[in-house]
Amino acid sequence: MRAVILAGIAPLFILAATFQGPTDEPAAVLVKADGEVEIHLDGNDPRPARVGDKLAVGDQVVPGAGSRAVIVHRTGASQEVTSAFTVQAQGGSDDDGDMFSRTVGVLSRAADSDARAQPNRQGMIRPLPGQAVPVAPRNDLAVAEVRPTLTWFSVSDSPGYRIHLWEADGSMRTFETGPDTVWTLPEEEGGLTPGAAYEWTAAPLESGRLAERHAFRVLDEEGTGALEGELERLVSSGLDPEGDGLFLAAVLYRDYGLFYDALAALEELEATGSEMSRDALLLKGEVLDALGRLDEAEHAFDRADGLVS
Repeated sequence: MRAVILAGIAPLFILAATFQGPTDEPAAVLVKADGEVEIHLDGNDPRPARVGDKLAVGDQVVPGAGSRAVIVHRTGASQEVTSAFTVQAQGGSDDDGDMFSRTVGVLSRAADSDARAQPNRQGMIRPLPGQAVPVAPRNDLAVAEVRPTLTWFSVSDSPGYRIHLWEADGSMRTFETGPDTVWTLPEEEGGLTPGAAYEWTAAPLESGRLAERHAFRVLDEEGTGALEGELERLVSSGLDPEGDGLFLAAVLYRDYGLFYDALAALEELEATGSEMSRDALLLKGEVLDALGRLDEAEHAFDRADGLVS
């Protein structure tokens, strides 16, 4: 059951000392907008609110009738906004690992990324005739599951596929599948090892022509435990990682190197109708670039360029 966000300010994390944030940090970040929500930034004309918008003291968030926004303050407190609200300086505490600082840091790194100037062409996904080229996971990226889901390009008229999975020590496991090109390591098979690296590829059953191997790794136990703790704190604050907290969940996944999960969260957020800020689109472009989906990354960067702050 989804947690309900109470009107007003709810603590997002338990913090310790008097907050002294960097002077160039915003005072708040908008993480969800439902319905018609406007923001007034630094006396400029109002414009539609966008997920990832950075807000300074004095900026206004103005939801229309029946609309709402969710913001996270510099102190790490979340707030549901259902009527006109002016951002004010908040007293609170500082913690280097709090959600606000993480969000600002991830967005800043995405804005400074060289992904557009130097796209990940080596990791680009290229379908090849007659080959079941791996789509995901690849590019030495991390997955959170010990029974990951593998996807690959289909080969015309193939009745099934053979999956080859190599351990770091060179040993190999082989699996046969049906005609679907999405397959999850079954429960009856031993799970993968947290922290370990793997390579895999696929081939159509009849031709047996192997595509190029691609590497991935499983998030280690320390990282998994830390991520689960962060998501639990998000829930306890009243922000559902699959609802109002989707953007913050995407930030967490990106920060832990889980690019596939980050993209899924960003796409789910956009599917709700929330508009994305320039920073959020740059983050999406960076994630897509890492996955090797360069055309989609370029589209995200172009969308970011088309926005006026």
